[in-house]
Amino acid sequence: MFQFAPMTDRIRNIREKRDVFRSGRNMTLNTERTKLYTDYYKAHENELPVLKRSGALKNWAENRQANVFDDDIFVGTPGPDERSLSPYVEWNCRWIPGVVDDTDENFKKAWQSSDSVYMSDEQREVLREAYDFWKDRTLSKMVEGALGDDFWAAAGNGFIVGSGKYDKLYNGVSGMPQGHYVANFNKAVNTGFGEVKRQAQAKLDAMNGKVFGNNAKPYTFYNGVVRVCDAAITLSKRYAESCRIKAKSANDEARETELLRMADSLEWIMENPARTYWEGLQAILLYQIILSTDAQQHGTSMGRVDKYVGHLLEKQLNDGSITPELAQEYTDAFILRICDVIVLPGFASNQMIIHLLSQGQSLYSSIYNGLTPTAGINLTLGGCKADGSDDSTPATYCLLQTYGRLHIADPTVALRTHKNTPQEIWRLGIESSKLCGGIPQLQNDAIIIQALEDIGFSHEDAANYSIVGCVEPAGTGNEWPACGMTGSESIWNMVDTVLVTINGGVNPRTGKTAMPCKKLPEYTSFEELKAAFAAQMQYLLDWNVSFANVFELVYSTYFPCIAASTLIDGCMESGMDATEGGAKYNRVGLTACGTANVGDSLTAIKKLCFDDKTVSLQTMYDAVMSNWDSKEYEQLRQTITNKVPHYGNNIEEADELASWSLGLFADIMSKAKGKRGNFSGGTFTMTANVYMGAMLGATPDGRKAGEPIADAISPRQGLDINGPTAYLQSAAKLPHRALSNGDQLNIRFTPNSVEGDEGAMKLQQLIQTYFDDGGMQVQFNVVGTDKLREAQKNPDAHKDLIVRIAGFSTYFVSLSANTQEDFITRTEQAI
Repeated sequence: MFQFAPMTDRIRNIREKRDVFRSGRNMTLNTERTKLYTDYYKAHENELPVLKRSGALKNWAENRQANVFDDDIFVGTPGPDERSLSPYVEWNCRWIPGVVDDTDENFKKAWQSSDSVYMSDEQREVLREAYDFWKDRTLSKMVEGALGDDFWAAAGNGFIVGSGKYDKLYNGVSGMPQGHYVANFNKAVNTGFGEVKRQAQAKLDAMNGKVFGNNAKPYTFYNGVVRVCDAAITLSKRYAESCRIKAKSANDEARETELLRMADSLEWIMENPARTYWEGLQAILLYQIILSTDAQQHGTSMGRVDKYVGHLLEKQLNDGSITPELAQEYTDAFILRICDVIVLPGFASNQMIIHLLSQGQSLYSSIYNGLTPTAGINLTLGGCKADGSDDSTPATYCLLQTYGRLHIADPTVALRTHKNTPQEIWRLGIESSKLCGGIPQLQNDAIIIQALEDIGFSHEDAANYSIVGCVEPAGTGNEWPACGMTGSESIWNMVDTVLVTINGGVNPRTGKTAMPCKKLPEYTSFEELKAAFAAQMQYLLDWNVSFANVFELVYSTYFPCIAASTLIDGCMESGMDATEGGAKYNRVGLTACGTANVGDSLTAIKKLCFDDKTVSLQTMYDAVMSNWDSKEYEQLRQTITNKVPHYGNNIEEADELASWSLGLFADIMSKAKGKRGNFSGGTFTMTANVYMGAMLGATPDGRKAGEPIADAISPRQGLDINGPTAYLQSAAKLPHRALSNGDQLNIRFTPNSVEGDEGAMKLQQLIQTYFDDGGMQVQFNVVGTDKLREAQKNPDAHKDLIVRIAGFSTYFVSLSANTQEDFITRTEQAI
């Protein structure tokens, strides 16, 4: 029977401190960064944004507390404390008054009780002062200020803007950064910021007294790069000094020696190339903290970590300067330190926190319900080289071992597979995924490399891809893919298009008109209905593209991402920030939700109303609009549910329409022009399928109003009844190669069907066959319904039960009741 190696005692102690249901009681709110950035902005109102962002970062690196803690194997936290939640007031600060201006009694219950994430009275004032400054300067406010009345008039017609002036939600509009890219960690590890600073300074020296033509913008960009490099080097050297101070009070000689060794390495790295495995991992961590501090923590992923540092580990293993056991301990500690880079998305309210505390949870544990604490940091492992040979390294094995040993839900991992993936890598990936609720997810190199080449990547760069955020393929350190579109509005409800098309162009949920058309009883043929559907989709997606382009103008103007642009390939050469198109590759991503509902709805109308003619168009329309509210309509709903073919069962009639509608979406996206490049379509959903369904009326596929819609490219919940092979055969018919923004396939297996060597091999063969047929990605859960129901009844006994929800994994008992039920209704497959 396969088993992962046990953790060391040291790692076990670090892991226990990060238990999601206990650590929230020992955490603080990080307002240090809030104060340093706000103070800098107040004192430098006249600076251009690229200089203001880089200047604020440098000010943070010079003045933050660089603390080292007793059990640190790697140093670096976003705030002064060991574990803290970091709010970003630049995104959106609407939530602050409800927290700081509440009664003292409620504030203390929420933030200063024994089980709370702690905020002091002084920190409360920091947030109050920050709100006064940022309330009209946030990203959300700036985007609102750029949108004309036409956008607000269209909001709610089925295009994505559904907040801000339209419905007054707390989040405003575009209340999160774009994020969703892989910074050039390879350059941070293997080149160093010292060399990058020298290159930028050389560019500035060449312009000295000769800022001619269009060089003014590159001139300010290179000055910003120099500041970022200084910040990175300063941060590392300040941690080196903290290690030396900590060594003086060390309890034993071994810890003193370790801290002094860490100090020597921290004095060297960031400015220079890493020399050892430890140094490479530490450089990655410090750069991630810098990116997060630059307010970009939204899907900012690390990419091919095993590739950046694998050669360093291999060299040390060969020369005997590191043992396999120590290498594994470093790897474990590296992943656990990433767990400390935690974002507070900005939806806290005192009443919500008080309620959580009364339920034995905390603000921290609540983040796992629909998000991840690291906000989508993804590591990519394995994969092939440009010549097709395997590109795994000793670090690949260590990192896969780490997840099987630690049993944690965040950060997530994508394992690239190909025809030459070693069998041991396959087995490690499958066994870890069985234990860790879909970590790693599995990606198909063959189809993803082709998809990236189709949109202009060289073969070498396509073969070096990484996965971003949830499931999005992107260039590694050379692309600004903007997979998250505008940040907040990254997931589009494609099912709205069905309802708009059958309701005369009016969204029945809001009463807003998209493009006027016929109502369902007025169509004379199914082809006419399909044409109207296609026209509506084009119309609605045109609005999405328009909105995204306005957002990108605002984002690049006020919030250039200079910390990432400093190293991303192409930016130094072009002298432009990545948000302006400076990267080597550029595009924008949007994801569609509800593929199965759209396909099944069109199938039901086609079969019953046009082919069989057993149901009139008027009856179908009335049934849907009434939410199936009569005995006759309920019988019709049962017929649709039980008799009409559904996507996910390898029935061509249903699969063809699901594939057609998703292909239409992908085609429209690929032809849409963004500010920096074309758009890409994808299908990842987070937990959007639950809340989108909650806002949606009944649909022709038999779904009732308020019920969740299907996630990503999965079938409707419980309707994939012909087994896993049929499900994957249906999914393989979808246009995966056209979905260069990624797609996501969820499948759940009974534990006894994938047990042992035989079960693991059957699972591997099933996935390989799907990939051979053209599938892009698979993520699976191995958990029975009985265990899930037991966890609902007795959550304390199942706190470590991890499940894969969408592009992220989380703890089942932390999920809302609605999301738990949605997960349980997924079909339990057996091989």
